[in-house]
Amino acid sequence: MKIKNILIGGICMLTFTACNDFLDVDTPSKQSNESIFSSENETSMALNGVYAKALSDNAFGNFLYNNVQLNSDVDFATNSNEVPQLNAPKRFDCTAESGDSEKLWNAMYSGVETANNFIYNLENAPIYSEDNINVTQMMGEAKVLRAMFYYELLCYWGNIPFTMLPTYATQEFVLPITDRDEVYKQLITDLESIAPLMKPTAEISEGVERISQEACWAMIARLALQAGGYSLRPAANTNYGKMERPSNYKDFYQTARTYADKVIQSGTHALNKSFSQVFIDECNFIVSNNDDPIFELAFGEGSSGQWGYRQGPQAKSYEGATPHIWGEANGGVQVTPFYRHMFDERDLRRDFITCFWYYETSNQPAISHSYTSYNGKWSKLWNNLGLGSNTTGATGINFAYLRYSDVLLMFAEAENELNGPTTAAQDALKTVRKRAFKAEHQAEMVDAYVATAAANKESFLDAILDERAYEFAGENMRWKDLVRNNQYGEKLFYTFLRYYSVAENCMTSSSYDDMIAEYDGIYWPETFPYNMYYTYIQNPGEKSLYPNSQLSLLYIVNPYTQATIPQINPENYMTQYELPYTPVSLKSITGNDSDGSTIVWGEATVNWMEDAGYPKAQILYSLYGYIRSNEMSRIILNVDGTETNIDPIGYNVDNLPPVRYILPIPKEAIARSNGIYQQHFGY
Repeated sequence: MKIKNILIGGICMLTFTACNDFLDVDTPSKQSNESIFSSENETSMALNGVYAKALSDNAFGNFLYNNVQLNSDVDFATNSNEVPQLNAPKRFDCTAESGDSEKLWNAMYSGVETANNFIYNLENAPIYSEDNINVTQMMGEAKVLRAMFYYELLCYWGNIPFTMLPTYATQEFVLPITDRDEVYKQLITDLESIAPLMKPTAEISEGVERISQEACWAMIARLALQAGGYSLRPAANTNYGKMERPSNYKDFYQTARTYADKVIQSGTHALNKSFSQVFIDECNFIVSNNDDPIFELAFGEGSSGQWGYRQGPQAKSYEGATPHIWGEANGGVQVTPFYRHMFDERDLRRDFITCFWYYETSNQPAISHSYTSYNGKWSKLWNNLGLGSNTTGATGINFAYLRYSDVLLMFAEAENELNGPTTAAQDALKTVRKRAFKAEHQAEMVDAYVATAAANKESFLDAILDERAYEFAGENMRWKDLVRNNQYGEKLFYTFLRYYSVAENCMTSSSYDDMIAEYDGIYWPETFPYNMYYTYIQNPGEKSLYPNSQLSLLYIVNPYTQATIPQINPENYMTQYELPYTPVSLKSITGNDSDGSTIVWGEATVNWMEDAGYPKAQILYSLYGYIRSNEMSRIILNVDGTETNIDPIGYNVDNLPPVRYILPIPKEAIARSNGIYQQHFGY
């Protein structure tokens, strides 16, 4: 079942709050509030208004996972601009005039204000009683949604304006900036108090499309784990600040462990479906209440949610329509081309997540061999019936904001920090990995792998963070995981050099190959496929091989390794290697007489170097605000706001400067505060 009425019901909430800008709202009338909160049914409709704020394209419907998912060693968006920009947060390069920063700030505070209104009015309504489970359940849902909005504000801005009251109920004309540790503490305490008064998933008719008691526990764990980790904080004698964690960080880790364990012990959720099936089901509007998803944001087809449009392979349209029944797909949320090499070749997640093709307006599948790869976890192309040839966004495909695999790995991380790689921590990691490997590979890739990782606390943490990388591409988690564990600078340093060295090897050789090989365990000049060879094939109609059973496909000979072009034709190649594919010509796919009618091998070549002998701009500038190069082949590191030429060979990565991932407070918000809000971090 999939609920449809969130956005419609959300109109009710707008009758008592019209939030336009940062905490700038119309004061509701007492009479309207009394009417709205006079019955459980009316209150439920008002709660939909809080959900609607989360479903907005400016929030979890698109913006958080498209515009401001910061670059890392997993999620990546290229940028070729060689000068500073006002609005490029993905590459740590923006100012207080950043439109994306302001848009995110306003969307999150709009959600906070709407949630505060709902919570305050329900608490003060005659209908409210802690003995009424239906009412306290709605209160819990609103409080978790408020925590979700605040969580993003904390991750992107650190210390923030904070209140749990609606604007009209506070005497503060300008909310004071509150220390992040205190905000986390209050949010956690707030959820801890309401969680016992909430319903488990099994007692909620909409299942995981509403926030349950288990979802509340999972959100407490997420808040606490991030609160206990490192973050960039203002510090004396620095421009950008220092990476520090609170003195009582273990208290936060203990809270994270406790509430993640509550979810595990509840037995509500499991990882019984295959990894790919979780996302394919979401693309087909199938909701499972006892598997990986703990809470899914329930979008409405044709009205909300860019999931499945921004992710997955691109599908181009012509004059507003595609030649197939799925419609246009943007495919802009992508991963690095090196991400696929992080996986063991037997890992079932690898081939599903990393996609190397897209569709032209002619219906022709085309090779994508560039600076990034498509992320296939969500794609409207996986929908069995098609969404319509003239559709674009607003797919209605759900997004599992909280997943059981996340809870298991949060438990393992917290347990490891507190007690080392105990049996309980190892079992949690094993549970996630078991889903990723066939039974015949689990002895080696689950049991032995985890036992080796558990040699010490540090190696086990590395294994957990690797697993999170495999699991959560495109879910706006990777950079937060790295920040929390003070590894962001190191991962960006090597990500940049990885791109740079592969680019140099396109033309000659790179002096960074050996140092990167020592770090990665991969010698890229002998691994990265500079040339890919492919042919067109019929779709075999077997969903275990490809989630879409109708569109034509590419067979790629070497997506993960170097190779030479096969010396036999595609038909004989498939026979020789007993592959279940039938090669076809391009003409047979498009129907165009001008297209090729013979079955041949195609070739796609990577060339990331300019003729003048330096890497292309996408290599040099995509991490501009932290590390970049120039046409003189100088590597430039941003050290506390100072551009510093470095020699990466022999550079002590333990002394890397922090990444200024924190966004500037929007100029408008500072103006509204009459100068009370001050920029830090060199802005």
